[in-house]
Amino acid sequence: MLLLHIALFYLILVGVNLPAPFLGLKFDQDDGHRLWYAPPGFLIPVAWFVLFTLLGVAHYRLGLEGPDGAQGWLVALAVLCASYAYYTLGLEKLTGVSALWYGLWGNFTVIAFATLVVTVLLPVNAVAAYLTAPVIVWTAYATAIVGGELHRAEHH
Repeated sequence: MLLLHIALFYLILVGVNLPAPFLGLKFDQDDGHRLWYAPPGFLIPVAWFVLFTLLGVAHYRLGLEGPDGAQGWLVALAVLCASYAYYTLGLEKLTGVSALWYGLWGNFTVIAFATLVVTVLLPVNAVAAYLTAPVIVWTAYATAIVGGELHRAEHH
């Protein structure tokens, strides 16, 4: 049963992103010119698969408590996180404004929403809340990278 919950979150991650390349939304390949604190490009999807695994486990834990609607918060957070290509690259394509700006504001939105989800989940199932919290930490780290990239872009 646990594996089904994890599979659901992998399905969200992959399913939401599957159309992106067909819409012309492609992240640039790692050219080696990254900030000193930015991970290699291949680690970013690995990190998200770990985070989505944690969300799947949290979803499972909430299911053990019985249906009370709390699981929907995790699904909504997963969809928001998985939609990154659309609200960064997609909006850049539509508006001509740098995807970095959309990424910055999108990351702030993810951090705020994930914080809300953790707050909602804490009284229902503390383990599920703690399993969700790494989304906040990773997205804060990603926000520091996006901020650094914006700073570098403005000074070149």
